Amino acid sequence: MTKHLLVSLLVLLSPLARAQSPELTQTVRGLVLDKDSRQPLPGATIVLLNEVKNYGASTNEKGEFRINKVALGRKSIKVSYMGYEDRYLNDIIVNSAKEVVLTIELTEKIMSTREVLITAKSNKSAPNNELVLVSGRSFTIDQANRYAGSLMDPSRMAANFAGVAGGGNDQRNDIVIRGNSPLGLLWRLEGADIPNPNHFSNQGANGGPVSILNNNTLANSDFLTGAFPAEYGNANAGVFDLKLRNGNNEKREFIGQIGFNGLELLAEGPIKKGQSSYLASYRYSTLSFFDALGIKFGDSGIPFYQDATFKVNLPNTKLGNFSLWGIGGTSSTKLQDSKLSEEDRKKEAVPQDVDFSSKMGVLGLSHVAMLNKHAFIKSVLSVSGESNRVRVDSLNPSNQSFYLFNSTTSFTKTMLHTYFNQKWNARNTFKIGLIGSRIGGFTKDSVWATALNRYRSMIDFDEHTYLGQAYLNWNYRYSTQLSFNAGLHYNHYFLNNTHSLDPRAGFRYSMKNWGSLSLGYGHHSQVQPMITYFEKTLVDTLNNGYLLSNKALEMSKAHHFVLAYETNLGQDVRFKTEVYFQDLYNIPVTQNSSTISVLNYGAQFGAPNFDSLVNSGKGRNYGIEFTLEKYFSKGYYYLATLSLYESKYRGSDLVWRNTAFNGNFVFNVLYGKEWKLGAANVLSISGKLTWAGSRRYIPIDEAKSAQLGYEVAVEERSYENRLKDYFRTDLRVAYKSNSKRMTQEWGLEIQNLTNRKNIFTQQFNPQTGNIQDLYQIGLFPVPFYRIYF
Repeated sequence: MTKHLLVSLLVLLSPLARAQSPELTQTVRGLVLDKDSRQPLPGATIVLLNEVKNYGASTNEKGEFRINKVALGRKSIKVSYMGYEDRYLNDIIVNSAKEVVLTIELTEKIMSTREVLITAKSNKSAPNNELVLVSGRSFTIDQANRYAGSLMDPSRMAANFAGVAGGGNDQRNDIVIRGNSPLGLLWRLEGADIPNPNHFSNQGANGGPVSILNNNTLANSDFLTGAFPAEYGNANAGVFDLKLRNGNNEKREFIGQIGFNGLELLAEGPIKKGQSSYLASYRYSTLSFFDALGIKFGDSGIPFYQDATFKVNLPNTKLGNFSLWGIGGTSSTKLQDSKLSEEDRKKEAVPQDVDFSSKMGVLGLSHVAMLNKHAFIKSVLSVSGESNRVRVDSLNPSNQSFYLFNSTTSFTKTMLHTYFNQKWNARNTFKIGLIGSRIGGFTKDSVWATALNRYRSMIDFDEHTYLGQAYLNWNYRYSTQLSFNAGLHYNHYFLNNTHSLDPRAGFRYSMKNWGSLSLGYGHHSQVQPMITYFEKTLVDTLNNGYLLSNKALEMSKAHHFVLAYETNLGQDVRFKTEVYFQDLYNIPVTQNSSTISVLNYGAQFGAPNFDSLVNSGKGRNYGIEFTLEKYFSKGYYYLATLSLYESKYRGSDLVWRNTAFNGNFVFNVLYGKEWKLGAANVLSISGKLTWAGSRRYIPIDEAKSAQLGYEVAVEERSYENRLKDYFRTDLRVAYKSNSKRMTQEWGLEIQNLTNRKNIFTQQFNPQTGNIQDLYQIGLFPVPFYRIYF
């Protein structure tokens, strides 16, 4: 299939562009604001650096600036304003067909009698949220686009950062943070907590093969890996805090793209020139597109998916600033072993036909009301939902199907998040917020129970409940060297009236010429997946009587402790190390002695079905992380990260074991280089190497499995061992051509360049009586084409 796809798209890789005129230029414009109060800063100075002659502009009374006739390429900008710390922006890409529109936030200086100059150049990957003092970083959309192996997916890009491992499956983008389950990750978009934003998602998973998030619509965002501030709740592992960018409010622009994520068209432009704007994108599965044209890639398993993103920005109305936004996607596929040859079907451990589909969507309305020059209220009202349907038919040796399992699941959330932000002075900022959510859930399944010789329902509910959250945070900057913040987050789950009060604190001290030292602490809590509370325990076989034995479960809880050190090793090189310890408690495990723990949820694609759970389990994660990063300058960049960690849990059998996500180590190296070809064209190459501890597994008793004819796991040895170490190299090559009204980019990304056979898992095949290895993807070329016009 890959070969046919490569041949079909090869025309996209032809270098069709000619060298263009060296006089091509573009406009760089934007808005400069106070970071805490969101007030415009008139008179700020914006200067383009490293040009033949530095030049720039000043902001007007609205905080707006414009620099015309900027030469193409990567640019660096310095922003200055009296009484504020200088801000340096690097790696800004200027193309011929798209204006650069920036929103730049400045931090007010702390005046003291013994001022020590701490340059703003020190941390170009600092989070956008100034309350994040440890275990967090910002990322740009250009990074997600240019990092080899990322496939323009923010989740796959984040797997390069320290403390992060993939879910052990090349075909999915699950995020494992410091040995925690992927379900501990909070997805937040435009201030609203959202469902899993991936195609082909299932209950019990927080990732998927293809992201619904569209890189071309995202603004710079934050990724947090522990001890996060009080405004984030109901999460124990980490946070993806994403922002959508505004459309161009002065001119219409378009992007067309075809690649791994699909065939895409994006449009943006003004609604009222110079003020309001729109942004809208639509993507359709690449393979589905070719299938519709009659180009076939086999008899089954074609992934059909489509998604859309939009944002309408309405600033400076009489009632404040408004934005209406949304994302959504649908996906489906049929995996039909019945269409395989008899020989290939015998290679399958459990031959079956699977029909799967999923949907996800979010619609939001944001509003910002400026109360005065130092205070504002922001509110976000959102409605979100996700659903999936799956049917599984088993196949006998004669290839006859038998209806085995069927499940339909949907969850909805209506959420209001509002907060008040007050900047008292340059030192003190206060934030207080409320989050109210109405959560609805519906699940109905039917599965054949051989022991009962009939179908039974393991879960069947149609319910709703509420989750209330409140938080407050105080940020104190004693000087340019010393900053501190403290906060509280409160959760109340109305389904069973459980609650948690979570204190948070962070401290940073910047030492002149010696870098910075940071400390962070957070108590975090998270409700269980709603489906877990409605698992049924069969208590009366004769009368088909059930008990909801999980409904009283409390929240899982964790203490996070982090110590971090960061320093510059040159103008564009930084080194960072973090040491952390996480104490997890109140973890659901089974009442009867077993190895089962909610901490291992997410290790498989489907949702686990365990009843009779109690909050007596424990866990602990600890490790050390190293990051060496050169920001893009002088035509190249690199990023090297090393994570050494342990992730343990204790089930109801009171034995400490490795969690399913304890890979022990992850080592990533990324390198990228660009060459300018003439004044307007660029050739870029990037590569990535990953070496990591592979998946933990539960061993199979081969002899007993062969005797009984089905897989028998040795539960008491759960996760003792890992599969063979994971090793993969990726390569990305791209060529960009600028002309007067158009920018084009051709590229080829090759995943697993060496065709390494990384083992995904092991399973028992009853047809052969042996244990067989299942492998990750081999060499996988992905061509792409992008055009701006």
